[in-house]
Amino acid sequence: MIPSIMNKDWSNFTALLTVLAVLYACVFLSVLIDLYFGVKRAQRLKILRTSFGYRRTITKLTSYFGLMLMLSIADIAASVVFKMPYFTVIGAIGIVIVEAKSVFENLKQHEKGVEEVQKTLQKLFENRESIQALITFLNTQKQEEKPCNQEDTATTTL
Repeated sequence: MIPSIMNKDWSNFTALLTVLAVLYACVFLSVLIDLYFGVKRAQRLKILRTSFGYRRTITKLTSYFGLMLMLSIADIAASVVFKMPYFTVIGAIGIVIVEAKSVFENLKQHEKGVEEVQKTLQKLFENRESIQALITFLNTQKQEEKPCNQEDTATTTL
């Protein structure tokens, strides 16, 4: 960057600023995508969405952009040696990978929930005779207790 400014090579300077803008936009979009899938997961699990979760997203954005700004400053200092903002590129790629992992974790938890329901239903189906016997036993116990309960209530009221 510094050599571009010193040489008044405005096309190269503009290209570098465009690269930085795209990197910052990618980081911002990755956080928004993670927020979207996090909210969808919370809705699916019927978790109350509070301002705390949204503040976490804002804190994440400020942390990421603070890191990106520091890396951009390092790139400006290193522009005497390097022609491209390598530090910022590496930082942006790392942040996008972290956010992508978060999105996939949100999606996997949904799949895990479906798998758990399937396993539970399969176990119930495998043990259906035992469950039917238990229900029959409970129904017969309940029917046997009704007359006794009516007599007990009649004697206690007298």
